[in-house]
Amino acid sequence: MNTPPQISALLVLCAVAVLPASAAVEPLQIQPTYTPQLSPVMLMEGVTDGQVVVAVDISADGKLNDWLVLAYTHPALARDFVEALKEWKFVAPRVDGVPVPVQTEITINFSAEGAVVSRTTMDVENYIGRVFGNKLSLSRWSATDLDAAPVVVTKVTPKYAAQAEQEGVRGKVTVHFYIDEKGAVRMPSVDGDAHPYLAQQAIAAVREWRFSPPIAKGKPVMVAARQDFEFSK
Repeated sequence: MNTPPQISALLVLCAVAVLPASAAVEPLQIQPTYTPQLSPVMLMEGVTDGQVVVAVDISADGKLNDWLVLAYTHPALARDFVEALKEWKFVAPRVDGVPVPVQTEITINFSAEGAVVSRTTMDVENYIGRVFGNKLSLSRWSATDLDAAPVVVTKVTPKYAAQAEQEGVRGKVTVHFYIDEKGAVRMPSVDGDAHPYLAQQAIAAVREWRFSPPIAKGKPVMVAARQDFEFSK
């Protein structure tokens, strides 16, 4: 009697930024059509510096599929940045010459002289406090700061064709994603070394998952998470 392929899973809350990995990668190109500036009102109030961090999901054809504001020093800067971001142009990264989707974080530093866009990964909370002296508002919370971890209320098992298992297509797939304030899964992505078939099935399943809202200090918040799937017989 044939034993059906098995899939095991483990959910881990975390904070991540994931990019496809390959020996031949052309990075994501960002073409800002315009960048917001510090408003005259903010300058009059003595605000001379600021920063906003946004996670973005870019499709293989350069479309902005989704975005999440992760951190900001001033709410007005975050709103202006998001409105500008919707108008920006993107050229998706290429892996061995083939355009691929990507999830990454974009940071924009504001000053009285202008704004600078980058994709530098850093400890944003310590960086902003050290350089700008401003209080950072985090949209993304750490798992250790939650009152209680979100609970899966809707779970879909990835499809795993028997033929794929018989042909030796097996192994571990790690899906990274955000759980937003409503418990919805946002911007799932996989580690770059995952088998394409297994990655596709894992992401398709996780997109359908729903959680109880993550709670911190009594209020719904957003948190980053990692879901490990083990595809095996």
